[in-house]
Amino acid sequence: TVANLSRGPEPPFFQQLIVPLIANIVDRAPTGRTFGDVLQPAKPEYRVGEVVEVIFVGANPKNSAENQTHQTFLTVEKYEATSTSWQTVCNDASWETRFYWHKGLLGLSNATVEWHIPDTAQPGIYRIRYFGHNREQDILKPAVILSFEGTSPTFEVVTT
Repeated sequence: TVANLSRGPEPPFFQQLIVPLIANIVDRAPTGRTFGDVLQPAKPEYRVGEVVEVIFVGANPKNSAENQTHQTFLTVEKYEATSTSWQTVCNDASWETRFYWHKGLLGLSNATVEWHIPDTAQPGIYRIRYFGHNREQDILKPAVILSFEGTSPTFEVVTT
């Protein structure tokens, strides 16, 4: 579990490197969509060793660096039937996960989350969650940064 992971070395503090050399472009969701919506869900079933991929309506990750209300961009969660709750099994600090931001035109973008299912994964029901911040700005008003999250439909990890 994530709780068992060692902290590892302390990463550099990048916030001081975020220099507004160019104006930030506001983020936009496609018409009829909101930030965090799932554009491509996971398949219903996977085996150990396969890769789960979910694509969300995204926003510039720089907005999250400036507003550190979430400690991660993603979580992989397993449903625990005994407690009827979701338990985080890994996040963006885990070797098994990948986070890709795909910048589109005119403020549109997608976030792709991958989970490379490790040999140690337990069979069960899982989901992937994505956390981010989008920048909105009305004409002649200061920019506002809002948090959002998205959750994939569930999928099952089965034994071979």
